[in-house]
Amino acid sequence: MRILIRRCVTVTLFALLAILAAACSGLQSPPASPSSSADSTSPRVTSPFDPTTTPSAPAGPLLAYRAADEIGVVDGTTKIATVAGPFAPSNDLITTEDGRFVFSRTVDNHVGILDVANRRGGIRQIPVGPTLGTAGGSTIVWWEQPNRLMSLDLAAPDATPRPMQTVDLPAAPGAGDPRLIVARGGTAVLARVEAPPSPFGGPDTLYAVRGPGAPTSLGQVDANSPVTVARLSPDGGSLAYAVYRATNDACGTAAVVQSDADGNQQTFDVAATDPAAGFRITKLWWPQQGPPKLSLTTWRCGQPQAAPPVVWQLTGDHIAQVAPPTSALQTTELAPGQRALILPHSDGYTDPAGALVVEESSRRIPVKDNVDAIALIQPSP
Repeated sequence: MRILIRRCVTVTLFALLAILAAACSGLQSPPASPSSSADSTSPRVTSPFDPTTTPSAPAGPLLAYRAADEIGVVDGTTKIATVAGPFAPSNDLITTEDGRFVFSRTVDNHVGILDVANRRGGIRQIPVGPTLGTAGGSTIVWWEQPNRLMSLDLAAPDATPRPMQTVDLPAAPGAGDPRLIVARGGTAVLARVEAPPSPFGGPDTLYAVRGPGAPTSLGQVDANSPVTVARLSPDGGSLAYAVYRATNDACGTAAVVQSDADGNQQTFDVAATDPAAGFRITKLWWPQQGPPKLSLTTWRCGQPQAAPPVVWQLTGDHIAQVAPPTSALQTTELAPGQRALILPHSDGYTDPAGALVVEESSRRIPVKDNVDAIALIQPSP
């Protein structure tokens, strides 16, 4: 700095102050990288090629979400990290069981990954199956025809997919290809159409795979359409899945089935049978604590406009709307007096995505639009 002053003795005092201010600014604040922003609402570093940073500690519970154009993490009401990509709505899980990663399938069946701790991530050009589940720790799984569960450890940056288990279902002449509908807590549930299919594609026969032994049959689903909405309890010991019994191309009724690992089942009709009304379970989720919840969409048969979806909950031997009554595609409790909701678009209640908001008392703070899935991120052990 002395060299600088000696060279600048001939300049005016104001010019000298300007030069010194610029020099100090350059020493104290390096130029912002293209991936960061001074705006506190902007996402933090999201590319694996960005320089290492030390993110600040979360101010509150963290929430993962999947939108049409990104996966991300929210701290309180602020997005703190995102990974851009084309993501289609689905009922896949979006967080690993250890809470370290947010992940999702892209529309071309690669996988987007976001590290929660360092808030970095990207799209890995690894082909994956049409449904992603979890298998403990940071591992995700998918089904590969004709008979393999594949796995990928997201905690290992250079990991490649490996066969986790070969699964041979019982012989069934004329059966369709098996498909994975959900995996969590050491259990994977497969579905296969074994009877002559209905015009709507069902019925499915379900199998639970838990450990290296033979798969356990959960029986044939009492529905004429395939199972597409399902969740396992956090320990993988219980299954809840939605059924849709189509009466024609535009109408049908719904129920939710809860099954244990031995195939003992209980079916809950989510609404009274009404020949003039249709019912479909839009989303099903199983919180870390408490029973499974679901959102139910209702419409008048033959009419295009549906009513707003309503949140229900399995409680003991019955199913009922949550209290207070809530219209949402999905909800998640963040903290006492605070919850996240996906609010349906008012111009299309059958749309599987909506606006993510955080509700605090009577306020609803918008976070991100076109979101179809959320999950509370469990802290790492």
